[in-house]
Amino acid sequence: MDLKLKKERYSIVVYPQTETIDEVKVLKDLLWSKIGWYASRNSAAHVTIIEFLADQYELAFYKRCIEKICRSQSPQEVTFDSLSLSKFSQAIVLLPNDSCKLYLNDLLKTFRKRLRSKNTINVSHAHISIGRELRVAQIDQVENLYGNINITFNCDTIAIRKLDEVKKQFVVVNEFKLVGNPLKEEQLLLF
Repeated sequence: MDLKLKKERYSIVVYPQTETIDEVKVLKDLLWSKIGWYASRNSAAHVTIIEFLADQYELAFYKRCIEKICRSQSPQEVTFDSLSLSKFSQAIVLLPNDSCKLYLNDLLKTFRKRLRSKNTINVSHAHISIGRELRVAQIDQVENLYGNINITFNCDTIAIRKLDEVKKQFVVVNEFKLVGNPLKEEQLLLF
């Protein structure tokens, strides 16, 4: 008898408001009109904090930890105002301005430190993906596609997203608000 519980793939993300998701969708649509289908085409705008595998009990633990962390973190308005077209990482991403970069990287660092386990994968610095897994020719093709970018939103929501194995897309399953109360020092490590 196999008593192992099924582990699902999840991600924890900074989740912007609908208006911001729509603004990023316009950028994704513009890319699609130029190069056709690409990875992350249908992914809603977000800033990935970590990805992880968890069974239902581990997920419940993560939820409790996220709630505690969110109580201690203050929301802040953030601005993404530059675009990076990287042939090395095969991606087009939005980057935060310098003043917001510190806040976002500290926020990500806090979550990563407090939620680390053998099943978590840290992603890179704060960014919002427009397109991933692009070929060099595609990146060259869209080098001058975008003008000035200035996307601002209130960074006040953290979401857990679950990978839908059929659609091959993450879907939001829980949302948490950043509240800004002090955190009591306690261990929030799973393993």
